[in-house]
Amino acid sequence: MRKEINLYDGNALVDVLIQYKPKLMKIAESVLHSRTQSEDIFHDAVLKACTMRPSCIRCPVGYACRMVYNLALDEARRRSYEKLNMTPVDGMESIPAPSVSALDCLVTTETLWEVLNSLNNLPKRTQDAFVRHRVDGIPQKDIAEELGVSRTLVNFMIRDGHRACQQTLSAA
Repeated sequence: MRKEINLYDGNALVDVLIQYKPKLMKIAESVLHSRTQSEDIFHDAVLKACTMRPSCIRCPVGYACRMVYNLALDEARRRSYEKLNMTPVDGMESIPAPSVSALDCLVTTETLWEVLNSLNNLPKRTQDAFVRHRVDGIPQKDIAEELGVSRTLVNFMIRDGHRACQQTLSAA
């Protein structure tokens, strides 16, 4: 005798999704214009419904329709964004290469050296906190713990480093 396993534990929303699958597929397909992607959206909706508490949903049919529609709309927007912002590989040669002159490189390098020198004029602890946070991406709370100071002090040290860099850049 085979025992049936119920993975969604009587979830009314999952029941509705399964019962109204053809209707929900049409909703997704009306947005995506693709049967295959509509199947994916439907499966995503079922997975999402399995993790939800259905007790707070008053109208599971309406909720399921809206959930599938919103997931399909998100997917359509993502595809549209990618289509607009992604250049096909065969079109890569049409993109002009940035031309950087030797003078631009020299000016940029000199400015960077000036900024680094302005950081060297700061106290060592301030310089270290600034570089570790802004360059290495270490959270301020971790820096504060390592230095044995308050988070507020670390925030002020980073602010001082930022101001020194700003002043150097505005003077350049």
